[in-house]
Formats: sequence, C-alpha cells, structure tokens
Amino acid sequence: MNEQIDIGKDPDHPFTVQQLSERVANAVKGWGNAWVEGEIIKFQAKAGGHAYPQLRDLATGSTISLVIFNGVLVSAGEQFQDGDRVLVSGNMDYYVARGTLSLKVSSIKKVGLGVLMAEIEARRAKIYAEGLADPSKKKKLPFLPGVIGLITAENSDAEKDVRQNVLLRWPEAVIKMANVSVQGAECAPSVIAALKKMDADPEVEVIIITRGGGGFLDLVGFSDEALVRAVAACETPVISAIGHENDRPIIDDVSDLRASTPTDAAKRVVPDVVEERRKIKESLERMKSIIGSYLGHQVTLIQQIRQHPLLKDPHAYLIQRTDDLARALGELRDDLDYKLDKQSTDLTNKKNLLRSLSPQSTLDRGYAVVRDADGQVITDPKKVKTGTLLKLKVAKGDLDATAN
Repeated sequence: MNEQIDIGKDPDHPFTVQQLSERVANAVKGWGNAWVEGEIIKFQAKAGGHAYPQLRDLATGSTISLVIFNGVLVSAGEQFQDGDRVLVSGNMDYYVARGTLSLKVSSIKKVGLGVLMAEIEARRAKIYAEGLADPSKKKKLPFLPGVIGLITAENSDAEKDVRQNVLLRWPEAVIKMANVSVQGAECAPSVIAALKKMDADPEVEVIIITRGGGGFLDLVGFSDEALVRAVAACETPVISAIGHENDRPIIDDVSDLRASTPTDAAKRVVPDVVEERRKIKESLERMKSIIGSYLGHQVTLIQQIRQHPLLKDPHAYLIQRTDDLARALGELRDDLDYKLDKQSTDLTNKKNLLRSLSPQSTLDRGYAVVRDADGQVITDPKKVKTGTLLKLKVAKGDLDATAN
C-alpha cells in the first residue's frame, strides 16, 4: 500500500501555483453571500457594460476589488460614479489564472455620498459661502501671454499635450515649467509651492495647472483647502485643467478659467496663429477695399472738377463774367433812363395840370381879381360905393382904380 503524500506540508512536496490557487478558490466558494457597505472608487464601465471598480472602507480606506456585470448594473437602475456610497451583496471569488480575490456583486444600490465625497462637497460649500468662487472675481486672461507658467507632472502626457497644442497654435509662445506631484499626499504642497513661485515671477502672465484626468481618488489633492485658497489668492490668472467633464475638484471653481483637458487649456491660453493671420488678412483686404473705393471716388471728383469751365480756361470765365456785368450795367442804365424820362414826363404833366388849375391861368386869359383897399375880393359890385379905391390883379401886375 502506497503512503499518501501530504502536499504542501514540507519543502520536499510543495504546492504548484495552480494547486494552491485551486485550493484557495475552493475555500472561498464556501464563504457564502455577504453584504458590504463602502465608497465606490475607480468606477468605469468597460466593453460590454461590465465594471471592475474597488470598494473603499469608509473609515480606514482599505479596499477590495469588485466585479459587476452589466446585468447587475442595469437591474440597479442607477448611474454610479466615484465617491458614491453603496451597499453591495455578492460572493467572494478567487480568479485562479491571475491569483486575484474579488467580490462578485449580485446587487448594488446607492446609500448616500461617500465620506470623502461628503467632505469635499462640504468644503466646496464653504468656499462658495466665502465668495472665493464668485464669477465677478475671476480675472481676464491675456490675449497673447508673453510667458505661460505650466504646473504639472514631469514628462507627463498633460505636459506634452499643452506644449504641443500651444506651440502649434502660437510657435513663438514661451512656456516656463514647474514639475510637481499630481496625486497623493505630496500633490497639494508641491502644487502650492510651484504656484506661489510662478505668481511672484513678473514674466509669467498666466498659469496652467493640469494633469491628465484620473479616478476620483487621484484628483482629491486638487480639492485640498490650502491649495484652493492659494489659487483664489493668486494675482496671476489661473487656468485649471485637472480632469474630464465628470471630474470637478474644487480648484475648478476658484480658478479664473476651467478647461476640461490639457488640450482644451492650450487652446484657451493662446490664439490660433493661422486663424489670427486669416483675420488680419481679411481685415487688410477690407481696408484696401474701403481705401480703394474712397480714392476712386476722390479721383472721379477731381476729374469732374478739372473739367469745370472755370478751371479749364479761367480767362474765358472772367471775360464771360465781364460781359455779363457790362450787359447788366447797360440794362440798369436803360432802365434808369426810362424811369427818369417817365418821371420827368409825369412831372411836366402834373405841372401843366397844376398851372391850368391855378388863378394865374385865369388871369392869363384876361381875367382880373378886384380887391378893396383892405385886400378883400369884391364879388358884388352893388356893395361897392362910388369913389372907392380898388386894386385890380391882372396877369402881369396890379392896377389901381376908382369905382364910379
């Protein structure tokens, strides 16, 4: 009878990796269903709708891997993201091929914000209450900054994206680098130090703080209160380009401009040289058209003026005006002579009429005016006594007479 070998009990009879893995897998299968509450992190749906996030302990931060198939997520009827506080149920599963332990989730539901998420939202509310995120306090970015400050991880994709897109849009741009830690415990202190140094640099006209996105926990440092206050206190305009649309660290709220990605930040910080040159070309063409039209109009006007008779032959104009003046003077003299002749004739007629109506005219015809010594005209001979001295007024003088 062969002696049974107890594998794994001594160095002479070790387990193979496969044997140990299968033994662990068999042990895990006997644990049964478990309910677990925690904060979901690194949540991202993969191909087919499955997700492989982690569940973080609300107190200690320890984590366990989850396997959530698409059908479970659909049955939950909710949308999940990093920071959600959830209650899950399922069985532990040991994946022999990779030696990984995970909880295969059979149900999942939200039970509130995670502790860390709740802390960040409370901090955000505090920042807003103090007015640090007030839109009126946001500074305007320079149109074409001389020097751009860039704060990001060394040799990161974010640095490459910003550099490439900035220089593509404006090749003469100058970028001053500050390499920092963009996640973990050193994130906030290193970014604050770089930010203060660049803010004090008179050459730096705008500052970009960026990293290439990441999970919720990767971005926690950019919600650090000290960093948020440092950004708010910055005299130099700050662009925050920390994550994608679903990631919103508090630094986004207090920065002067939020960019969704490093590439977006590059496009916001400098204009596109090709586009600007196109605008300049269009402006020059419009200016040339306007100036050309104006000059054409002025040339036409000058030509019209040059064709004027006065400019073509000034002497002829003066001669014409002289003839006109002589003619006008002649007409004036004729009119004046006519009026004088007419007035003279009228005066003569009126004199003749006046003379014909005067007493002298009557005397000229042989009549006489008889007066007494007192000069009274005698009209009734019966009233004159014989011997009365009389004076007779005739056409050419006076006669003395005596009534008889």
